[in-house]
Amino acid sequence: MEDAGRPRRKRASRWGRSRSRGVAPRGGGRCHCRFVDTGIDVRHLDFRYDANRDGTEESSRVLALWDQTWGLLGATYSQDDIEADLASGAGPDTGVVREADRDGHGTHVAGIAAGDGSSSSAGFRGVAPKAWIVAVKTTFYTADILEGVGYIFDEAERRGLPAVVNLSLGGQEGPHDGTSAFERGLDELAQGAGRAIVVSAGNEGDLAIHVSGSLQGGTRTFELEAGAREVTMEIWYPGASRFSISMASPSGASLSASTGTGSGFVPTPEGIAYIDNASGGVNPNNGDREAFLRITSTTSRTRWRVAVRDESGGGRFDGWVTTDTGAIVGGDSASTIDEPGNARGAITVGSFNTKGAWPSRAGEQDESDENPLGVLSGFSSQGPTRDGRTKPDLAAPGAWICSALSSAAASFDYLIHPDGVHAMHRGTSMASPHVAGAIALLFDVDPLLTAGDVRDLLTRTATRDDYTGAVPNDRWGFGKLDVWAALLDLEPTEPPPPSGARPTVAVEANPAIDEAAFVYTLPEGTGEASLRVYDVAGARVFEVEIAVAGSSITWDLRSTSGVRVAAGLYLYVISSDLGNSNVERLVIAP
Repeated sequence: MEDAGRPRRKRASRWGRSRSRGVAPRGGGRCHCRFVDTGIDVRHLDFRYDANRDGTEESSRVLALWDQTWGLLGATYSQDDIEADLASGAGPDTGVVREADRDGHGTHVAGIAAGDGSSSSAGFRGVAPKAWIVAVKTTFYTADILEGVGYIFDEAERRGLPAVVNLSLGGQEGPHDGTSAFERGLDELAQGAGRAIVVSAGNEGDLAIHVSGSLQGGTRTFELEAGAREVTMEIWYPGASRFSISMASPSGASLSASTGTGSGFVPTPEGIAYIDNASGGVNPNNGDREAFLRITSTTSRTRWRVAVRDESGGGRFDGWVTTDTGAIVGGDSASTIDEPGNARGAITVGSFNTKGAWPSRAGEQDESDENPLGVLSGFSSQGPTRDGRTKPDLAAPGAWICSALSSAAASFDYLIHPDGVHAMHRGTSMASPHVAGAIALLFDVDPLLTAGDVRDLLTRTATRDDYTGAVPNDRWGFGKLDVWAALLDLEPTEPPPPSGARPTVAVEANPAIDEAAFVYTLPEGTGEASLRVYDVAGARVFEVEIAVAGSSITWDLRSTSGVRVAAGLYLYVISSDLGNSNVERLVIAP
């Protein structure tokens, strides 16, 4: 039973608290990072830049913004609109741009993928800090989300740029097999070169909201526990089968519906119950049947007995609690990837822990015991899909993550960084934009990659370790995101200059002690070039433009933010408009 009117929005986490921190700062200047979310704080310095190099960040990397929640038809704003407000100092209540991210989720997500960290000396840069941004503040209805994704790709195509769309949203409604209209719509939108869609896996990996069984005659019973005044559930089973569904309240009141019928609303001492057992026939997208169960006006922790009986045909059924509260007594968290994360064309991302302690306005916080580093986050939803495919595709940092704080959003002091413009959150919502930023970097090297190419690159180069175990599996997918490995594995498609020449670079003294002196050559006709230095985790620590007529440059071993880098192994490369040099190694001595 496909209902495009049902809202699809991810819960922050089991505890209503989501947090994270941006890592692996890189470039991504030739592509778009796009977000369909709660909006974006366009006035935040992490999304601005100094176009005229006068020391003031007067320009915006947000090229377009569509607020679907404004009025009847929404409101769209251009980069010129945003920059006019920045110049006048106008706010969302007085300027041209009336959008404000009062939730803060969208701003935080955007900062992880594309924030440049310029708002604070703490340097919380996102994965692709130079990427252009297009944002959609959505209503979270599936039709609007699809329109938002379409709008984003249209904007990218109009500008001749590739684009990656991040969807840190979802819900348990749907068949969990990638065949819903929502997921098929995303599959169609992701077709073609220079397009990719990244989806968070969901935060239900530690919740008993799933139940399944295989029937060949007989009955499978379980208890559905209400978590609030209302609980809903979906049960999916083969279209050729005929399963009857019944419910009984704690006092013994009961109702039932055979395949193709509904029970009607049945008042009981513990609430009003309802069953629709595929009264509309088989689902046209997958040929299966969906039973929908709903209990209203009930009380928390009330347990209802549910029975699934095979009348003919046999087969497997799967059921999920679809409300934010409620559980299956004795249930599990298998196959809990949120829709639209089961889409075949989407790259679905789980979460692992990378930080357990942080400074805050309320003092030092330490949740290391609850968040051991390197381990899969307990809340990270798991696969497989109902049709047996591996999901998530991979995992990325999702707990805890520090990123941009919207000025219009409220937050707790223990989550706000002392700089006042960044905050901690956790969730697969925070893991997904790490991958979106990584894809922006891949598109920067090869804008003709397809979504399938990107998935192959990311899963082939993902890190496997003692935490992931043998991969692929239903919790980690193919392992942990390794941005640097994916970039090194990627061969640029840009043709070399006619001479076949490419930049070369070498360091004169290795290890370097007080400074590193680089000598380089550039192909004839080079218009611009830069020296980039990365740490072994793939984070860019230094970048500087180099003279195209020159042959050497010296680095004082300080990062772009002016801090002396730590001793260890680093990687360096010359990037130019005519291609890149080989990636070389540099050791910095203690």
